[in-house]
Amino acid sequence: MYVKKANYLRLTHAVEHEIEIKNSRFIASLAPATDAADIARHVAEVKQRWTKANHYCTASIIGSPFDDTCYASSDDGEPGGTAGRPMLNVLTHHPLGEVSAVVVRYFGGIKLGTGGLQRAYSQAVAEALPFIQTAERKYREYFSLVYDYADQGAVEGILSGFEYKVVEQTFTENVHQMIAIEPEYRAQLDKQFQAQTQGRVKLLEEHRAGLE
Repeated sequence: MYVKKANYLRLTHAVEHEIEIKNSRFIASLAPATDAADIARHVAEVKQRWTKANHYCTASIIGSPFDDTCYASSDDGEPGGTAGRPMLNVLTHHPLGEVSAVVVRYFGGIKLGTGGLQRAYSQAVAEALPFIQTAERKYREYFSLVYDYADQGAVEGILSGFEYKVVEQTFTENVHQMIAIEPEYRAQLDKQFQAQTQGRVKLLEEHRAGLE
């Protein structure tokens, strides 16, 4: 299965937002989540805070919003496909990762129908999003560099123009570095290394990647 390798926004702080539709209260609670334990804790906290609600519908993404193996949702007694999935669609279209969303519903006595429920649960989450705080999770690939000390000034000068992280570094007869960069920088770095070191310095793929 192909998973898009890209940066994404992750939730950093919990947020709540309430709407009312035809006398039913819909309370959206969004919280950071990186694993199943975070989600379970969030759901438990919501149930403890808003007791005796009719439904506690959920949607979560415990990693990248571009990886559907990280998705989960529950309609919690609402008609199938009317709550959890619409909530999840809002999160993936934002797109927002590492997030747990719970929408609490207190039934107001008027049935909303399938379409009305889908719109209500989507709206509850969507209207909470303008209030969230996020941080960027960056996808990086790893490359090795091996070069003579005579090229160190050129290499450091080139790298200073890019966002990168030194993962490992040793100084022996040569300088050995492993750096992490965003994939779109590779072609530019290769071009500059070629031009400024006459091809002596090249990025060597490590076949590793990660998120930071």
